[in-house]
Amino acid sequence: MDVPNTIPAELDHLIITVPDLEAGVAAVEEATGLRAVSGGSHTGMGTANFLLGLAPAHWPDGARTYLEILGPDPQQEPPADGTLPLDAHLSTGLTLQTWAIHPRAFLAKIAAANSAGIDFGEVKDMARDTADGDRLEWRLTTRSPLPHAGAQPFLIDWAESVHPAEAALPTLELLEFRVESPEPEAARQVLEVLGAGDAEVRQGPECRLRAKLRGPGGVLEF
Repeated sequence: MDVPNTIPAELDHLIITVPDLEAGVAAVEEATGLRAVSGGSHTGMGTANFLLGLAPAHWPDGARTYLEILGPDPQQEPPADGTLPLDAHLSTGLTLQTWAIHPRAFLAKIAAANSAGIDFGEVKDMARDTADGDRLEWRLTTRSPLPHAGAQPFLIDWAESVHPAEAALPTLELLEFRVESPEPEAARQVLEVLGAGDAEVRQGPECRLRAKLRGPGGVLEF
């Protein structure tokens, strides 16, 4: 029997980056038995995404987050410098690139991170049109390259937009999620300031994320 660890209460979503969206969606479907649905395009940024719901272990019944599969949008020209959001241009396969949290006091967490000297990049307003034609707008912290190779989450605030996990998405179980760092205590301190102090952090040779997802067709591990 699987023994899940604690999934952070403020987890907003996990992000997989892929060099080819169609191939990436197919690979996730082959591994889990569920096919992601189109989320829409990030106009002017060169990317689009597909989404799957996630039901984290030990969260209340009905509570959901989601998995974002992010890659180059075949309907857009790539940015002139070749750089894609969340360093998606560096992906060579299915890569658990980074994660997002949604602290309740977004601006207060930004101020606390500034006071603590945490490099989170800058706050940007973003938007995308969904496959159904709805408009989503949000603000987030963004930095390239990703802080701590993506092991440090970015912060997101959906404001008045409907959270993507509230859509009727095919849903995987999120059995495990953790952060690995060569300096785990320092990583824990950063996560505490940002609002994800309940995340599991373990010693590892490099900064990276571990996750285990389960669908009706199998398990996908990163």
